[in-house]
Formats: sequence, C-alpha cells, structure tokens
Amino acid sequence: MLPLALLDTIHLMHGIRQLQSGWADGPAYITQCPIQTGQSYVHNFTIIGQRGTLWYHAHVSWIRATLYGPIVIFPRRNTSYPFVKPYKEVPIIFGEWWKADTEAVISQALQTGAGPNNSDAFTINGLPGPLYNCSSPKGI
Repeated sequence: MLPLALLDTIHLMHGIRQLQSGWADGPAYITQCPIQTGQSYVHNFTIIGQRGTLWYHAHVSWIRATLYGPIVIFPRRNTSYPFVKPYKEVPIIFGEWWKADTEAVISQALQTGAGPNNSDAFTINGLPGPLYNCSSPKGI
C-alpha cells in the first residue's frame, strides 16, 4: 500500500502487465475515482513472469511532479536473472523541485498562456544536488 494524503489516483501501468485489475489503474474519473484526502486505497494486483524496475506516479494535474517512485520486481528466489546478476542495484529517479506549489505554477501558466516557470532544482532520488542552496545547512 502506498500512503496518500491528498486527492489523487496512482498510475502503475508503466511496464507492468496487470492481470484482471487494469480497471484500478489510471486517470481519476476515467478508470477510478480519486483517493480523497485522509483516505487510503489498496491496489492488489498480480505480476506473473515479469521483473525489472518500473515506476508509479500520481495522475491528477501537477501533483505528479511530487508523487512518484520506483517499483522493483526481483526474479523469484532461486531463479536467475536474464543477464549477469549485478553486484548491487540502486534505482535512480530524476525529478524537478519547485519552491512554489506546483498547482499554482501550472495555474499561472494556464492563465498567461506561457509555459510554466522553470523548476528551482533538478533532483536525483528526491534530493537536489550540491549546486542548490537548499542542499546545505546554510540554505535551510
């Protein structure tokens, strides 16, 4: 279960072949109702014959800029990888970070007809690099 504290849906379909549960995956108001603030939702699905690193993300407006992450599916125990087994696996997720509310950023862009403001930082696994003030104690 992925904890949620906002109105949204979670989209898992990036590479996962969900068997008999596709109705519970995707955009709000199309395949399912959004998860209400303070509520939770459990999405049970079966994965057969798949392995690899995939990802999930939110599916309502720009909330997707802040709610995402990896799903790692390992081979069954005592089953080999389809390649040489890696020494170590570390998912790397690239993203963007805004000091402003992302909903306000897209709202301003829609009102002016311009593109949205650039993000304040790029992130790797949710953390901005050392070039941004927010990465050091001085910038806090």
